[in-house]
Amino acid sequence: MPLLVSLRGRIAVAAVVAGAWAAVAPMAAWADEAFAAVAELVRSTDPDLRAVGLERVRDGLRGEAASIRLAETLLPGLEAACQPALLAALADRGDPAALPGVRSLAEAASDPAIRAGALVTVAALAGGDDVPLLVGRLGAGGPEADAARRGLLLVDGPGATAALLAAARGAPRDTRLALIEILAARRVTAAAPDLAGDASGDDEALRGAALRALGQLGTAAEVPTMVRGLLRSTAGQQRDEAERALVAVCTAGRDRQRAAEAFLGQFAGAVPDARRQLVGVLGRIGGPEARGVVDRLLADPAQRAVGLEALSRWPDATVKDRLLELLAATGDEKERDVLLGTLIRIAPLPNNTLDDKQKLELLRRTMDLCRRDEDRRRVLERANAIRTVDTLRFVVPYLDQPALAESACLSVVELAHHQQLRDGNKEEFTKALDRVIATTTNAELVERCNRYKEGRTWNRKAPGG
Repeated sequence: MPLLVSLRGRIAVAAVVAGAWAAVAPMAAWADEAFAAVAELVRSTDPDLRAVGLERVRDGLRGEAASIRLAETLLPGLEAACQPALLAALADRGDPAALPGVRSLAEAASDPAIRAGALVTVAALAGGDDVPLLVGRLGAGGPEADAARRGLLLVDGPGATAALLAAARGAPRDTRLALIEILAARRVTAAAPDLAGDASGDDEALRGAALRALGQLGTAAEVPTMVRGLLRSTAGQQRDEAERALVAVCTAGRDRQRAAEAFLGQFAGAVPDARRQLVGVLGRIGGPEARGVVDRLLADPAQRAVGLEALSRWPDATVKDRLLELLAATGDEKERDVLLGTLIRIAPLPNNTLDDKQKLELLRRTMDLCRRDEDRRRVLERANAIRTVDTLRFVVPYLDQPALAESACLSVVELAHHQQLRDGNKEEFTKALDRVIATTTNAELVERCNRYKEGRTWNRKAPGG
């Protein structure tokens, strides 16, 4: 033990001295001794001493010469188990002078995990010149491909973005797929024009990736291409993703107003079959201009169903009066279902342009228009999204109606889940929870009621848990 203590002390002192010397004159003659002390610490089998050495690598030894020696002398000679930690420290050190040594390890190490770690460090230190190295490893599979992908998300040196764009233009199909996702994640808006061909092309995977990317990068200029891509998409997940991408460009993109105008122009010029496929985007864009298009569709008997479909997708409650007007006028049960369902959906939506009082009032009016218990149950189960004591007072009377009681029980419990609301109206909630316990056949709701009455929380089970 005394020998170990002595060793610890000697190395620690050497590290301190090395750091002090390096801070004063990193290229002075005594730099060799400082480097040797740090190298000994990094090679140590003692985790604490090794941590001290790695800290010296990050912020002790100074100058390009030290970076070169660390990467070209110390790094390749280390045991494989110690190399990842030194690679991480060199990445934190941030000196590009270490790049040649790290790059050599990325290319020559026999262990894929070491090559992967070296790739990440290359990315941390590199610029555009090293993008081809990283792109080339995307097809390697395993940890190298994952590291290359992470590296291409990180690389930020001079020319990196231009090199990524150039690499994507000439890449094989699978590599281009990966690069499209990377360009989107990096928000490289300059990539948008390059994605147009893929977004409406024959390759489903490339088309989907390009449309998703354009959802983040696109502008009005890409909307016609995105519309063509959506129309080529298979109904289901592909179509849904294409819709989401178009809606994102038209409602949240950097050029959203012009993009929405471009979409409406595409919709106006589409044939009827294409309009039916685009109606989801029309409704989800919302806004006065889209509303004008929808009103014209509703006025045309041949296009009325398309207009109703668009209205059913509306993103907020600005169409509530129109929905109520249409509901009062229609004698068609199918239309009535669509209109009532839309009211039930939009009334409690967050940020739907209504305050909580107005949301609850709309839900009350919707409840009065319901003719079937299944619709009344949907109203009650949506009500708990309006987290007020007035909502509790709206729901509680339905505990007495056997056909609606379980839905009312669920909403009471969901409202009680919010502690601030529950504690602020404790007496009312306690009475309501007692009534739920006496009414429901759902054992989980009973458990939740008892926990809430005791001031305890309840954790929702994870899906599938």
